[in-house]
Amino acid sequence: MASQLLVFAVLLGAVVLFVLDRWRYDVVAMMALMVLTLTGVVPAGEAFSGFGNPAVITVAAVMIVSRALWNVGLVDAITAWLMRHVRRPSTQFVALTGLLALSSTLISDVGALAVFMPVALQVARKNERSPSALLMPMAFSALLGGIVTLVGTTPNILISGFRQQATGQPFRMFDFTPVGIAVAIADLVLIWLAARWLVPERASPASSDARELAGYVTEVEVGEQSRFIGRSLGELLEEVEAGFSVLGVVREAQRKSPGRYLRLQAGDILIVEADPDDLKALIDAAGFVLAEHRELADKFLVSDEVGVEEAVIGVDSPLVGRSVSRIDLRRRHGVNMLAVSRRSGRARGRLSQIDLQAGDVLLLQGDKALLGEVMGQLGLLPLAQREMRLDKPTRIVSALSIFGAAVVAAASGRLEIDVAFVAAAGLLLLLGHISLRELYASVEWPILVLLGAFMPISAAMQRTGAAAEMAHAFLTLGQHVPVAAMVTILMGTCMLLSNFINNAATAVIFAPVAISIAQGMHVSPDPLLMSVAIGSCLPFMTPVGQCTALVMTPGGYRFTDYARLGLPLSILTLLVATPLVLAVWPLQG
Repeated sequence: MASQLLVFAVLLGAVVLFVLDRWRYDVVAMMALMVLTLTGVVPAGEAFSGFGNPAVITVAAVMIVSRALWNVGLVDAITAWLMRHVRRPSTQFVALTGLLALSSTLISDVGALAVFMPVALQVARKNERSPSALLMPMAFSALLGGIVTLVGTTPNILISGFRQQATGQPFRMFDFTPVGIAVAIADLVLIWLAARWLVPERASPASSDARELAGYVTEVEVGEQSRFIGRSLGELLEEVEAGFSVLGVVREAQRKSPGRYLRLQAGDILIVEADPDDLKALIDAAGFVLAEHRELADKFLVSDEVGVEEAVIGVDSPLVGRSVSRIDLRRRHGVNMLAVSRRSGRARGRLSQIDLQAGDVLLLQGDKALLGEVMGQLGLLPLAQREMRLDKPTRIVSALSIFGAAVVAAASGRLEIDVAFVAAAGLLLLLGHISLRELYASVEWPILVLLGAFMPISAAMQRTGAAAEMAHAFLTLGQHVPVAAMVTILMGTCMLLSNFINNAATAVIFAPVAISIAQGMHVSPDPLLMSVAIGSCLPFMTPVGQCTALVMTPGGYRFTDYARLGLPLSILTLLVATPLVLAVWPLQG
């Protein structure tokens, strides 16, 4: 009993920390594992056994193969076809979301979204619409594609591993397809029909031009020759015809309130919120200079060698949680961070002290030849469409052939899924479809640490009876409803929780519970495991998941905007998935 209570306490603490997001989820997972190991609940010899679990190896291999398919331009080819052949706005919307869902069945949802998002911004500008009308539906579409195949998303791979532990046989490549494709189509139809009414069209940072992201916070210094020395802030605001806000004034290391009657002095630093064009107008008209980058003031943004990129910070970017001063991009990478935009709340304080968050949009300046590489290293996704990688179509055929061979080998049972995809990753490396540096960079190490840490915790849940106790609570809850309703209850619970914590963590916590429920009901674990997989993969109602977080700032969304379309999609998913799961995977199967 004591061990059960400790497991429950650690799990509850981990979930709370996941929701609070004060520490990254891999750190929380390792802390939870250490607590259970030091208290003896997890044997010391098994503490790190999860890192050798086939599911963890498979997840890493799929990430590498997915990056290689992205490298050779598979999604770019799909995008190029779309832009050439689809002209009507309504048809473009259907094509964008549909093709994104199709792409995310093969490569990671974030990778597919990274390519389609700049296309969506371009389409929105061309049709004079806010990007918010497109970006949220596209994030949801990327999630829907992932539930169609085993390699489409991490929870599916994990659930397959738990099924192997319970029955001796894992789920195969296309075991998820009958239910997954039906749910994806139903939800896509709802998106196509209802998005125009349920997705708000908000003025977003990406609404106008690729270089007109409003809401940046940056710093300018009152130069020695400025005509506003000795004059008030009110005069500055009245005389300079540009859209900007002064958020604060720093004078001799002391921050002052930006009152209208504050008189400016040479050397004052103004914390300014403005888009790039208005910022340049302010600098030119007032005789100011960029506080951190004085030598850039003359050409400011562009030249033949120097370019500007706007990029959104990914969920697993190494920049998350770090201040601009700690990152020191200029010294380490030769790139200047000119400004930061944050839609969920103004990025307050001095630019150098702002702690970056996932979804923040950065304005970066540097050598055009280096910017793309630096952004890749830092986990940043561009908001401007880049040149298509279609110069060697044979590379696409080669990479797809290797991927297809791995799929066939795994689906036919000739090779285990982890062996098949590790072999595919090795071939793609040898053929030059992915470099060694990209191979290591493509692996989302925090996810692997999370999985490796939670695997022994999951085993402890089963060994101590904690999973059985959680299953008993579900059985008690559902004793007055039909047995089949347990599929809906479990799916809905996972769907709700995955809106607040990492979906892989949701799958690892509830998979052993699903198995225990099946044992208590004396039924097959398959429909219950499938319900955990679907529920874990579709967090529609909050911007906590990777895809939904990435579009929040570019789309100008508020936290509560997601539930307007996400709640109907979640309800439809439960209505469609429940009977299909029971039909394809009967309780007495």
